[in-house]
Amino acid sequence: MQNQLASIAMLVAAAAVGNAQAQTWPDKPIKLLAPSTPGGPPDAYARALGDLLAKELGQPVVIENLPAVGGMIAAQNILRAPADGYTLLVNTAGMMTITPNANAKAQYKAADFANICQGVEAGLVLATHPSVGATSFADLSRWVKAQKTPPTYSSYSPGSPAHFLGYQYGEALKVDMTHVPYKSSPQQITDMIGGVAPLGFVQIATASPHIQAGKLVAHATTGSQRSAQLPDVPTVAEVGMPQLETTVWFGLSAPKGVSPAIVKRLTDAHQTIAASPDFKARMATSGLAPTPGVCGDVFLKKMNEETVRWARIVKATGFVAD
Repeated sequence: MQNQLASIAMLVAAAAVGNAQAQTWPDKPIKLLAPSTPGGPPDAYARALGDLLAKELGQPVVIENLPAVGGMIAAQNILRAPADGYTLLVNTAGMMTITPNANAKAQYKAADFANICQGVEAGLVLATHPSVGATSFADLSRWVKAQKTPPTYSSYSPGSPAHFLGYQYGEALKVDMTHVPYKSSPQQITDMIGGVAPLGFVQIATASPHIQAGKLVAHATTGSQRSAQLPDVPTVAEVGMPQLETTVWFGLSAPKGVSPAIVKRLTDAHQTIAASPDFKARMATSGLAPTPGVCGDVFLKKMNEETVRWARIVKATGFVAD
């Protein structure tokens, strides 16, 4: 009984300390880790979020870019960070749902973090060079199946949703297409426009100017709704392949064990930011749509479901991240 009372007293004391810290938090600058180079889509989200969080919380938010190993380095830095709310993470779909399946060195899962909210998302677009001659999704599928040698498909990064969506598309058509990975979206687009890589899933923000200029042909987008940038292009569900539906998303996480009071402040601040005209306008320039309401357990549930989906495909492709 004495041991039980002592344990209870320790828990109460720890909670009191946590509440006291939460009441004064933040009283110094906050560091926000972004798993991309400056100027990349996750960085665009990080900088807009950081600017607006600073206004909401009354302390500077400093962005630190850690662009390495599918987000693994940034994630592992957060796992080692103190759970005091002064080091936060921009998480990504790839980092949280693909990298743990594809890289044995990751050794983390979504539940190992305090996941605050998903912030933004964007679908991809299946596009081709005009020389392919397909003007619709059905035309493209017939073209793929008619080739004597299975065609290649490109992605902006190995182990990305674009990589695995190409595999799923070939799987649905029963055609064993060959994946050609690039190191960035601009590199992929350059070769697609040049006809070197005639087929691929591409980031909409990067591809839409070239689609509108007639340099690429769009066949389907992968979001649940039509893209505001490509409103005339049907979704994958509309063309009969709902299994290809996916978005690239970014959100906010903290070290597990952060005070519930701090988590609540971050959640409330993030929700306010996601609804603000300033944030929406800044994200629109990067082709990203805010996703308010995907927070806490709802966010974790989504990540767990996507982890199961990608685990099957990672295994089927035999992909192993370096």
